[in-house]
Amino acid sequence: MSTPVGGDETQAPQSRFAGITAALRYPDIRTLFISTFANQFGQGTSHVIIGWLVLDMTGSALLVGAAFAVRSAPNLIVGLAAGPITDRYDRRILMKIAVIGLMLTALTLSGLVYFDVITISILLCGVFFLGAFQAMYMTARQAYVYDIVGANRAISGLALIGLAQRISQLIGALLAGTTILHIGGSGPFLAMAIGYLIGLTCIFMLVEVGDSAPDRQETIVENLINYFKALRSNRLLLSLMISTAGAEILGFSHAVILPILALQVLDVGPEGLGLLTASRFVGATVGIAGLAIAGDVKRPGALLLTTMFFFGISQIVLGYAQTFWVAVTLVAIVNIMATMSDVLHQSLLQLSVSNEQRGRAMGSWIIGIGTAPIGQSEVGLLAGATDSKTALLINGASLAILALIMAALLPKLRKL
Repeated sequence: MSTPVGGDETQAPQSRFAGITAALRYPDIRTLFISTFANQFGQGTSHVIIGWLVLDMTGSALLVGAAFAVRSAPNLIVGLAAGPITDRYDRRILMKIAVIGLMLTALTLSGLVYFDVITISILLCGVFFLGAFQAMYMTARQAYVYDIVGANRAISGLALIGLAQRISQLIGALLAGTTILHIGGSGPFLAMAIGYLIGLTCIFMLVEVGDSAPDRQETIVENLINYFKALRSNRLLLSLMISTAGAEILGFSHAVILPILALQVLDVGPEGLGLLTASRFVGATVGIAGLAIAGDVKRPGALLLTTMFFFGISQIVLGYAQTFWVAVTLVAIVNIMATMSDVLHQSLLQLSVSNEQRGRAMGSWIIGIGTAPIGQSEVGLLAGATDSKTALLINGASLAILALIMAALLPKLRKL
């Protein structure tokens, strides 16, 4: 059984850190925290190295957006398949397969860059595989967290594991710029592979399936059929998938602008790009730590809509940043909102369905974030045709308006 060590989780919280400490009482959550910290170093590193390599090789803002779009593109396909597969098979096995794929892809890219045989088409192919394996990993991991901690601690558990991910991404982004400057482009990919190996070792140490894991496992075909039935009948599930897509297209796509800000607007080079990217993860860490400390949120639906609104507003302000350190601060604020939106979407999606359907709920989240190529291509095209300020203004305003429309049209979500 998935039993917390050191106390009864049903007791009333004794401090504002009770949500974190309750989740940490589960041994497998502690192991998963360490695994996530190790293997998601690669995510922060890849945000820097991919943007830098593409811009260095091509000088094209549009291709920077295309590279991020290629990385997100697998989510649509993987999300549709990963949900039923995650509901069918042991989440731990799926995490192992995904991290092995990430490690081998990073090693391959490191070798290609080191021997100077990398081309833009090969790089984009590698980026695609990184995105596909990451989508598979995230679907299985987020469902596994819920399996271990249960519904009452879902937000705290997801936020805690997300905290490990964001801190690791922060370190990866900070080190990536320096590594590129002093070692070259192969170094960050090699560091990614080492991190994935450490994370994989920890996944092999996970013991429990989880008390909240579904007892009945449908066939993949049954799961897919029931998934589409759920989308037709469960308006909340469909609405949350749409809002996930909206946040991804209009909000998270701001990451495409960072290489352009660093290298073409602010002229701060790869180390500056590393710091700008790192500030994303500083903000993400603050946002996710706040949710972890808050524990059980009384009205997560209303908080989600509020967060999405200010996610958009903060992007507009970022577009008007005139100096590097102002931009760093504003990127952090944008990503406080972004991460809170992300965790709340994941939690609400799993809470909107029955226990045996939680894998497909996370598949819906993956499908939602799989719309990222639309936003990444659009913001890259906008920035290329106009400038980064206009691109952030249009997307930020659209996201804020979307939050207001959803609040007006979806009272069930607003009151949830």
